[in-house]
Amino acid sequence: MVADPDLPVVTVVELGALVAEGFRALFPDDLWIEGQVSNLHLARSGHTYFDLVEPSDEPGKAPTALFSVTLWKGNRPGIEQTLTEAGGLALEDDLVVRVRADLRFYAPRGRVQLNMTAIDPAFTLGRLADERGRLLRALADEGLLERNAGQQLGAPPLRVGLVTSVGSAAHADFCAELERSGVGFTILERDARVQGEGSALDVAEGLRVVATHLPDVIALVRGGGSAADLATFDAEVVARTIAALGVPVFTGIGHEVDRSVADEVAHTAFKTPTACAVAIVASAVVVLDDLLALRDSIVAQAERALSSASDRQVDLSVRLRRCSESVLSRQGERLGAASGRLSRSAAVVLDRNGDHLAAMTSRLRALDPKAILARGWSITRTADGDLVRFAGDVHSGDALETRLADGTVTSTVD
Repeated sequence: MVADPDLPVVTVVELGALVAEGFRALFPDDLWIEGQVSNLHLARSGHTYFDLVEPSDEPGKAPTALFSVTLWKGNRPGIEQTLTEAGGLALEDDLVVRVRADLRFYAPRGRVQLNMTAIDPAFTLGRLADERGRLLRALADEGLLERNAGQQLGAPPLRVGLVTSVGSAAHADFCAELERSGVGFTILERDARVQGEGSALDVAEGLRVVATHLPDVIALVRGGGSAADLATFDAEVVARTIAALGVPVFTGIGHEVDRSVADEVAHTAFKTPTACAVAIVASAVVVLDDLLALRDSIVAQAERALSSASDRQVDLSVRLRRCSESVLSRQGERLGAASGRLSRSAAVVLDRNGDHLAAMTSRLRALDPKAILARGWSITRTADGDLVRFAGDVHSGDALETRLADGTVTSTVD
């Protein structure tokens, strides 16, 4: 193919210079560019590199637009100080920012890049606040802000789930407060990252895992920090996890001004981990105090009942003794009177029966066979001892024995 003589011919260097000159002509001054940080990388040289992207509305899709950004190490201290003074922000992935930069063509790499010189933290904080407000409105519309608050707190709440960074000051303060109370708490700990990339998912997973062990209450705590440090607790996944749990969640997040979304969704929110622990101790102590008061009341009532029963027993014993003595005295008197009457009656009866006995004796004596025989009567019996009453009772030749008053006569029937 023959080259067209009307087309200009340039070298790569010349083309790079032309493109760079064109960008300087089109964008002579710095620009404020809004976008989301992605692929943040701190090089050994001290320079920071990242992509400023316009995310796609569809999850998983490639960004709609992307520019490479370079933060030279000379500019980095000033930008970091600006972020820190604005509320502890830090340049990190997924942060939505407004940066000041000059747009240049970097010929050695053949690419367009932004050289970052400043950042507007108010824009980032505003976006965070807007996102927080949007999430709170969505949760309210779905009825999730009050769902966990409706969960019943165990009485007393002795099984305590704890989701925090194990080994941190917040963890130590919380556990020390429970231990200092002297109440027999059981703590079910789950270590979780509470800031930085992936921390929201880690906290949400920790809440779900602890809930499977059926605690009476779950404490989600961390120490103080900047707004950026506490961004984990504004995450939607954390808020929805708390709302979905069937266990009351207490938060003790070290903030002094704003409440996090997690605080809004939780059963009860406290300013610090220590305050959260104090509230749990108070809930347990109230129930335990009630139980102790009930125990003391039962003991006191039992003692009063025993004392009253003892008094009644003594009174009944005295009354029984008095009654017994009275009854015995009356019965003794009755017995004495009856004994006297019996003695007199016996004498009369004996006298009367003595006369009757004498009469009977006299009559018996009169009927005595000896007396009858003495009057001239006799008794005759056969040899067999049979009494002879009639003449026909004997036969000729029978031997007879006749008893007289002074002896017997033997005879033979002729």
